[in-house]
Amino acid sequence: MSKYIRIFRISLPIIMVLMLMSLITDSNIRASAQGLQVGYVDIQKVVGESDAWKKTLEDMQREYKTKGEIIKKREANLKGIEGELNKQRLVMDEEVKRRKEEEYRREQRNLKRDVEDWNQELAEKQRESERKMLSEIYDVIQNIGRDNGYTIIFHKIDKIGGAILYASDEIDLTQEVIRRYNSKKKP
Repeated sequence: MSKYIRIFRISLPIIMVLMLMSLITDSNIRASAQGLQVGYVDIQKVVGESDAWKKTLEDMQREYKTKGEIIKKREANLKGIEGELNKQRLVMDEEVKRRKEEEYRREQRNLKRDVEDWNQELAEKQRESERKMLSEIYDVIQNIGRDNGYTIIFHKIDKIGGAILYASDEIDLTQEVIRRYNSKKKP
């Protein structure tokens, strides 16, 4: 008897047992899948339609407007320095002209740095608000899943990069999450 035939004779019972286990497991999975309760949530829609996000946007727009007014005043001041420098350039003493040019460049650098700092600060506030909101939304989704006996709740991503290829609107929990999140955030 060749070596390969002996290996086959020994392996055949093992292969049969594995195939039998696979069939049993497959039928158990199908049977348990019938009792699954599945849902999905469009997180982007929850964030975009939540009262908390709308308030955050209003606050950020108000702050942006306030900072914008400060920037406009400083830009006007900068233009005033530049205008004065251009008008009097020919009659100014070299030392006075040098100081005015230096003052103009310094104000220009300070304004540019402040604008960059403010933009970075606003972006960080937005990121922090998003992180906090997503954490709170995640808690709401967890509660909905536990309270209603969901086996799994998926995150619906847009059609192009989506993880869900098809899902009935009947299992869309997005509006429920928005409703619960908004009610949680009310005083």
